Amino acid sequence: MVDEVDFLDPAAIDRAIDTSQPDDINICFVAANIHEHFRGRNIQWVVFESTRIPATIQPAIQGAHQVWVPSAWGHSVLTAHGIHADRIRIVPEGVDGTRFHAHGRRPRSTARPFRFLTVGKYEQRKNIDLTIEAFAQVYANQPDLELVIKSNYFTNHRQKYDRLQGKISDLGLNNVTLLWGEMTEAQLADLYRACDAFVLPTRAEGWGLPLIEAVVAGLPIITTMYSGHTEFLQHVYDSVLPVAHVMARIDCAEYRSYYPAPDNDWGVWAEPDLNSLVACMQQALQQEQELYDRAQRNSKIIRERFSWSQSAEQALACMGI
Repeated sequence: MVDEVDFLDPAAIDRAIDTSQPDDINICFVAANIHEHFRGRNIQWVVFESTRIPATIQPAIQGAHQVWVPSAWGHSVLTAHGIHADRIRIVPEGVDGTRFHAHGRRPRSTARPFRFLTVGKYEQRKNIDLTIEAFAQVYANQPDLELVIKSNYFTNHRQKYDRLQGKISDLGLNNVTLLWGEMTEAQLADLYRACDAFVLPTRAEGWGLPLIEAVVAGLPIITTMYSGHTEFLQHVYDSVLPVAHVMARIDCAEYRSYYPAPDNDWGVWAEPDLNSLVACMQQALQQEQELYDRAQRNSKIIRERFSWSQSAEQALACMGI
């Protein structure tokens, strides 16, 4: 029997604690010390974007019987923090291949522009500003090129929108389309299939859901090959254009405010190179047909290797079921 407990409902948590049994398997998807309260085998799922695990998460990890992370990169960060490898399991996340796929996708008609697409929160980590700057450097106001940005944020919506729109306006770009706010999964899937290359020079990803959705939609990928998304991109590397990067200390005030660090050490993440990003965007256009063919093939590879059913099977294996 599977029971889902809402951690925002204290009464539901109390009931779950009271009724927990020694042979239960408890999987926690939030940073909480369930091992102090729940009887049974306690598993902590964690995802993070830095080489330094936030202090708020560390106590939950320390007491768990098992710790699940979605990638080998995440595994390496845990071991660097002294978590014994015997307690760590890699349980990759998945993608809905029935919703996100390349079926019906056709080579681009020259009647419409070549479209670069980026999907992500408007924050420093996602590096949307760098994407805009690179696009402006080589494709500004060219009618046969378009940059489509699907973005939002979970707080300060208007302030974030104004800042992003201001970035586009300051560069005088008339071939950038900003789609702000929520979309249904169906709308998002259609958006992927309406574009020609996905670009996200991210500094770090715990997993990278938009990246894997773009892959299964049949898009070539322009991104940094660092952190969680390398778990699936390594299998489709011939349709990935890697952006060169160096490692840098995390200097994002927003990130630091979310994850206080008493010792002022937030770890490091990637710092992508603007010139490399420009070169990758040019290459995507120059090798359009070749990358299209590879991306079509790679869509199937990822849908088969990283379905949610595969994730469930991996999780069951880790639990010995």
